[in-house]
Amino acid sequence: MKIAFRHVPFDEKQRAVITSMVCEAGYEALWLSDAIPTKEDLADCEALLGYFPPALFKELPTLKWVQTPAAGVERYCGDLYVNPDAILTNCSGAFGIAIAEYMFTGLLMLMRLMPAYAKNQKEHIWNCEGTCRSVYGSLITVVGMGDIGTNFAKRAKAFGATVRGVRRTKGECPEYFDEVYTSENLLDAVKDADAVILCLPGTRSTTKMISSEVIAAMKEDAIVVNCGRGYTVDQDALTKALSEGKLAGAVLDVFESEPLPKDHPLWDMENVILTPHISGHDDDPVNIAQIYSIFTTNLKHYFAGETLEHVVDRNLG
Repeated sequence: MKIAFRHVPFDEKQRAVITSMVCEAGYEALWLSDAIPTKEDLADCEALLGYFPPALFKELPTLKWVQTPAAGVERYCGDLYVNPDAILTNCSGAFGIAIAEYMFTGLLMLMRLMPAYAKNQKEHIWNCEGTCRSVYGSLITVVGMGDIGTNFAKRAKAFGATVRGVRRTKGECPEYFDEVYTSENLLDAVKDADAVILCLPGTRSTTKMISSEVIAAMKEDAIVVNCGRGYTVDQDALTKALSEGKLAGAVLDVFESEPLPKDHPLWDMENVILTPHISGHDDDPVNIAQIYSIFTTNLKHYFAGETLEHVVDRNLG
């Protein structure tokens, strides 16, 4: 039997270690190129680690396990497998540090008016752009209290902010959060926040969760930061609020449709920082180290017949 790898960010030394692990367990390690594989390429594969076309899963009767390097796995969920018991695992936990740093970078840039000063520098203009805002003493609402949200909250608390968290279920207030709301109380959670940080996974229940009503409940000087999934936000309502000055600004790494159409008004808004879904890129050295650790740990569990880590509920997504 084979274990196939594709689109993984590992160096030669890391690949050699993984190949040795696979061979010692009695499997053949199949390292594929970036070309789209066929069902013939993946014949006799028991596990797929990396990025693979989900449409192939129903062509692979021997498939028992899919491990993706990503945290978001919505396209790998559902009834895609010949074997209904096939396990899906992700790399949730690998990207929290990098994405939290990205979100903090964008938030600070808007609060300290850096886009305006960057524009002035290009035009050789010496001008004060007004009063800056501070993270210290601010109220920040973090929607989604997983690895990414917790990493952001940790940094926000270190800067002296009060941090609210929003999650699906009730529970004790964890470290780095001052209070916790459930999704049912989202309007109250965002109402007075200076910044609303969105770290939501892409599921049926989170689609358009940040609705026009939620956006309308935010303060007029609130800043929205989204590094979860673009379709968790009503993008039209967000664009309208930004254009009408009903929000102070936004930092957006994800969008309803990617790439964002070239004629979309978000491109030209001076109060928006826009990036092409790069906040948690696989080639970040910190992320690579975490992905490698998750892959090798789960391989050890798999070969030993033990329960895998980072198992995804394929029905909930």
